[in-house]
Amino acid sequence: MAPMQPAAAATPATVTFAHLWWNSRWLHNAHVTIDAQGQVRAVGEGTAGAASNDNVVPGITVPGMSNAHCHAFQRVLGAITQRSSGGKDNFWSWRETMYALAARLDREALTAITARCYLELLRGGYTSVAEFLYLHRLDAARPDSARHGELNADTAVADAAALSGLQLTLLPTLYQHADFGGVPARPGQQPFVRSTAQFLRDWQELRRRFPIGGNVALGVAFHSLRAVDLAAIDTVMAEVHEDAHCRCIHIHVAEQVAEVAACVRLHGVPPVALLASRGLLSPRWSLVHATHAYKKELEQVRVAGATVVLCPTTEADLGDGIVSLPDFLSAGGHIAIGSDSNVGRNACAELRLLEWTMRLTHGQRNVLSSAEQPVVAERIYAAAWRGGQRALGAGQDDRAAAQRADFVTYDLNDGDCLLQQPRDFLSALMFDSAAPCAQQVMVGGKWVIRDGRHENETEIETRYCQAVRRLLKPGVLT
Repeated sequence: MAPMQPAAAATPATVTFAHLWWNSRWLHNAHVTIDAQGQVRAVGEGTAGAASNDNVVPGITVPGMSNAHCHAFQRVLGAITQRSSGGKDNFWSWRETMYALAARLDREALTAITARCYLELLRGGYTSVAEFLYLHRLDAARPDSARHGELNADTAVADAAALSGLQLTLLPTLYQHADFGGVPARPGQQPFVRSTAQFLRDWQELRRRFPIGGNVALGVAFHSLRAVDLAAIDTVMAEVHEDAHCRCIHIHVAEQVAEVAACVRLHGVPPVALLASRGLLSPRWSLVHATHAYKKELEQVRVAGATVVLCPTTEADLGDGIVSLPDFLSAGGHIAIGSDSNVGRNACAELRLLEWTMRLTHGQRNVLSSAEQPVVAERIYAAAWRGGQRALGAGQDDRAAAQRADFVTYDLNDGDCLLQQPRDFLSALMFDSAAPCAQQVMVGGKWVIRDGRHENETEIETRYCQAVRRLLKPGVLT
């Protein structure tokens, strides 16, 4: 396998965007000064201080979105899980196909699939990602594996991020049981399982591989309360609580009705309330899905300053359900979005579906707008952008901080933006374009997509096609 090369060009000192949405208002000919560390140092408007004409970026530009929840390897499952298995299909039946895929992955396939997924996320408006990685030792379930015992899934994902240019926050994930009460893991879950002691040894290795300030940031994830008991969470938190390497803590929670019922049977309270009762909720925590969290639980999340990570396309695809969001958002609750299983890979489409599910639930339009911000697209984009920063470990105390130069530019023809007033630019992108595709993408002050092209896209496409053809041989997964 050829060595991975970062997909990036030199940092510009100043770049001018024809139309830039910045701090919730549209700027015309916005000139952005970027330092050598890829941070925004100043933003101005008009001709004074603008870059030379050959560095003006046409189209409409928005800050890049953080993808706060991703399982990149599941990108392969989108098409092959859309036919009935003959019974009542749901999350639990979908999961069996996911297990079959995970058992077949090797390092080369994981790298190839992840790189292609990350390239698509860049085109879809994301500039950073939190990879919720419960794979760790690839092929660990195979008796003939030469890699048995080697922590290698993390480097596969890191290589893919380097090849694509997407900013990576890696979340090694503790996974131990099949259900509440310590039910032993099933055969299909074996590639994910490790003891608490092994997880902490692996954490020390990841700290060595990915130092603070490098290209990969670190956090910690617990798969779910059904897969990790409270004692294990307490042990891990005692180790990472003061560790500067650990930028954030994530967990799947209350995704399924059966999960909530099982938690109540064992603990007497539902999952989010259980976390709150243990004093675990804080601004460092992100709760993924919270689909069936009760209103009182969402208030506990809000008071604690934790973030709810919503994944509308996956939650719809799996039949998970819909979070009751308007009151939580209006009260100042923090939300972020994620692509999760990657059946959808576009930030605007994710937010559009979020609003549309609210409309279907409440029987009205523009549900997630507010008196202060009547443009629903701008309100939810701003909320998801801020929440995404928090979910990946930045801005958790809401104090002003340097912002990384992450920008995504769309063609003015997307959503007929050319025909709109600036006040409707983001509405056109989100609600009048099927899936806007970024033409220019900057991550940390470096261009990774220019004029619709990525310098490594041929290599990424070739590896991906080879890997998927090998994995999806007839009869292998279904």
